[in-house]
Amino acid sequence: MNKGKWWKISNSISLLFVVLIGVMWFYTTKKYHPNHSELTNQTEVEQYLSANFPELPQKRIPTGIFIQSLKFNNSTEVNFTGYIWQIYDQSKYKDIPGKKIPVGFVLPEVVDSGNNLAPTFAYRYPIKDNQEVIGWYFEATLKQVFDYSKYPFDHKIAWIRFWSRDFERETILVPSFESYKSTKLNDAFGYDKNIVLGHWKLLETFFDYRSQPYNTNFGFYGEDFQNQPELYFNIVIERRFLNSFIVYILPLIIIACLAFATVMMITKDEEQASLFGMNTSGVIGVCSGLFFVVLLSQVQIREQFAGSSIVYVEFFYPLMYITLLGVSVNSYIFSRINTENNLVFKWINYEDNIIPKLIYWPVFLGNATIITAVVLLPGNQEPTFNQDQEQSLLLDKKFAATTWFPFKLDLEEDIDR
Repeated sequence: MNKGKWWKISNSISLLFVVLIGVMWFYTTKKYHPNHSELTNQTEVEQYLSANFPELPQKRIPTGIFIQSLKFNNSTEVNFTGYIWQIYDQSKYKDIPGKKIPVGFVLPEVVDSGNNLAPTFAYRYPIKDNQEVIGWYFEATLKQVFDYSKYPFDHKIAWIRFWSRDFERETILVPSFESYKSTKLNDAFGYDKNIVLGHWKLLETFFDYRSQPYNTNFGFYGEDFQNQPELYFNIVIERRFLNSFIVYILPLIIIACLAFATVMMITKDEEQASLFGMNTSGVIGVCSGLFFVVLLSQVQIREQFAGSSIVYVEFFYPLMYITLLGVSVNSYIFSRINTENNLVFKWINYEDNIIPKLIYWPVFLGNATIITAVVLLPGNQEPTFNQDQEQSLLLDKKFAATTWFPFKLDLEEDIDR
């Protein structure tokens, strides 16, 4: 047997798999495309509303937002701070002092994190056409559901969902595009340039509308219900790969190398065996120690994504378990005397365990390539919204024009719901 030739073939196949995995990683990180529902100017907003909601009231309230900080408290909670402003006719609140003006929006996904602040009056300033802008400072933790299946090569859309304080929907919130320098596709606006995102990189921001019926009419009895659009401000972020690579993937690579080194030390050459100081019990001991290291790492990542489906990097843990078990079984069989001329024993003992050593990396990396292709390649990388979060009000237009919704509160009370 020409061992040198077979090692070249083994190394070439292994290198090919490494290149394929790297290409798929790179492709996944570059696969994001702008969301098809993005609204970039007022004309698009009016076209969208007239085409999808032709019977909506015509009264519009321009609403803008500026994000000063964004932080993931855990896998399902995002904390935001910043300013939200709305533009009103000056006559609407002319006799009301600024701090007494009721906040004109509700953030329905707010959860009590212990750090939330009710929106507080920040400024009031007259602008053109007898209008004035009124702004509030806010800090809120929003409950959102994200897809982590491609972690650590995932993109996310963190969003802020607005309801009008006018619950009977006599007014519609629209984006205040004039408040920003540019709101074109792929533009990032409405955030502090010095914002600290930690493991994330901000790609773009955009406004859009989404609507989905609730499974209730909220007590408004009638036959003709209208689906209402809800305004969203979306922040598209991309995970920085390096940190996750160092924390989760690099240790697995090192453990795989240690397992391979253990395979390479399996020999019946007494001189080499004494030099390595490795026997069957030693191999099993090494694999047992590595098993617990892998297990603790998997527990850590499962705690990080508790409640979510299995993420991409998690698929490598079962692969490592099987690899460590295979190394232990190989050492045990290799140490056995083939008294019955068993073909498996003969195959493993061939040329001092050369076949398991040759196929270790091609088999390991081949499975890693299959896992990567199956998990990362399907579907596009346009972040999607969880359907449970996409809901809008179904209000009877006839009743909404004359009836005050019984749960209507000032925002200081609404924001705690």
